[in-house]
Amino acid sequence: MSVVKKEIDNWDPIGLLSHAPRDEYHSEIEAVEHLLKSSKDLCELAIGIHSVFLQAFGEVSFQKSLSECRRIAHKILNHGEKHQR
Repeated sequence: MSVVKKEIDNWDPIGLLSHAPRDEYHSEIEAVEHLLKSSKDLCELAIGIHSVFLQAFGEVSFQKSLSECRRIAHKILNHGEKHQR
């Protein structure tokens, strides 16, 4: 399991995983993984995560703040750094 999938699934930003398939966020996870390949900048990744979920689910369903997306981006980047050491 990728670190992005692990963190996104743990976060469950729309609250779907209790009653949806485990791959519910598959396309969003792929989009975040793609962003991660082009940038390791915390702010860029946080904005990207926010944008991906906002586009996928809209403002009504996705109501997480940019600050919360920054926390998830930090977890993703921090996990990656731990495994590179």
